[in-house]
Amino acid sequence: MPDEDFYIKNFPRVPFWEHIGIEIAEVKPGYARLVMDTHENLTNPYGYTHGGVLSTLADSAAAIALVHGLDLEEKRLMTVELKINYLNPVVGGVIEAKARALREGRIVPVEVDIYNENVLVAKSIATYIILDAKKD
Repeated sequence: MPDEDFYIKNFPRVPFWEHIGIEIAEVKPGYARLVMDTHENLTNPYGYTHGGVLSTLADSAAAIALVHGLDLEEKRLMTVELKINYLNPVVGGVIEAKARALREGRIVPVEVDIYNENVLVAKSIATYIILDAKKD
């Protein structure tokens, strides 16, 4: 089975991640940690990081938590549902999402905690379905 670096290097390119600056920092079976820097181009009208950025980070971390052990050529991950609670505003610095799959299977709930400078700022539950890749 490939190691975590394999998944970090070989996860399909996500152009939106490049746009907002999401990076995969760690991948283990059923676990992922993603990081990004926040900046003024990612804020709401009040200067806080936009909730959609945190939601995107949560959704992305949940997906990466599920890739370890999957044949990325044969399987696809799709979000079925995402719920997020915003607990504290993010005003700058590094944002980190830690995602943990709650069970194995075809339909998998994933818990995500999002931190800003070591302060818990959001909690999310994402549900994913793992599908066979469509054959052309």
